[in-house]
Amino acid sequence: MANHICSILTRRKSLWVDWVHVYRLKGKSFWIAKMPSSCSYSWRKILNLRPVLRDFFWIDIGNGALASAWYDRWSDIGPLGEFISPRVISNAGFRLEDSVSDIQANGQWKWPVAWRDLFPVLIQLDHVNIRPNNPDRVMWRDGNNTSVFSSSEAWNSVRFKGTEIDWCTIVWFNQCIPRHAFLMWLIMRGKLLTQDKILKWDISRRKTMNMMCCLLCYANHDSHSHLFFECEFSTKVWYIVRQKVGMSTVQPKWEDIINWLRDRSKSKLASDYVAKLLVAACAYVIWQERNFRIFKNRMRPPETVSENIISLVRYKLMGARLKTTENVRRLWREWEIHGNDIVDDGG
Repeated sequence: MANHICSILTRRKSLWVDWVHVYRLKGKSFWIAKMPSSCSYSWRKILNLRPVLRDFFWIDIGNGALASAWYDRWSDIGPLGEFISPRVISNAGFRLEDSVSDIQANGQWKWPVAWRDLFPVLIQLDHVNIRPNNPDRVMWRDGNNTSVFSSSEAWNSVRFKGTEIDWCTIVWFNQCIPRHAFLMWLIMRGKLLTQDKILKWDISRRKTMNMMCCLLCYANHDSHSHLFFECEFSTKVWYIVRQKVGMSTVQPKWEDIINWLRDRSKSKLASDYVAKLLVAACAYVIWQERNFRIFKNRMRPPETVSENIISLVRYKLMGARLKTTENVRRLWREWEIHGNDIVDDGG
């Protein structure tokens, strides 16, 4: 949408832009055009974005022919129309459709001398001069940074910016299993609907939820920390699968497992890639087993669940594109992956 607005402001050569100026704007500035009572969704959306994007569009003055004198941002004092009313503009003999070139001649502003007393801020424009041989340029300005407009610049300016997290590459990484990564993201944010969380919302459900009993071990409450992997059932699963990725010393606690992965988050070793795959698959299958027991009354022993996890990782490795190095060949042998099963990425 911001790209469309830039096309309108720059009068990009296209049939749509010409149509907008002739039938929608009719000579008026885009920033003050009224929204018709009946118009398309896209045009309504574009107009509704004006308050969000207006401060970012900046006109670098050249010959002044493109920039609206009253409604574009072409100086640090902002659009002149924000403090000079349309009536005052008209009474001074100007038009609301005037460009910057229409209100300056021979380096002098054409507005009445009295305006300098009425609007002292206009004194700051004395240094602005038209450059007849240069066209105006529509730029993107974010704070003190001015650049050529691009969709990426617009996105970086208007998007929400939060504190960068240190577990991003543990969850989202190249050649991950998307559904596993999504569940990992929910776990990292503490958003899985374990029974302890549901009961915080609705105390009346306590009688029907077996007092938050974990359906995997029946020995403790159902919660994130218990399920991954302090539960007796989950612990057995973890002890079986951790040997496959060199994590035999990592205890069955979520914090310890994540810290181990975080220390290797920037590693490009195939073994660390497999470790991230296995942890995500382990969390996914345990959560799946827990839900099977609640909603389908299906139960599997830890050994079967572990085999399922290892199979998921093995199948992923068979299709993963890894460079054929000695370490990768050793990895394939450990996972019993043979030559015919491999997608070779060269080396």
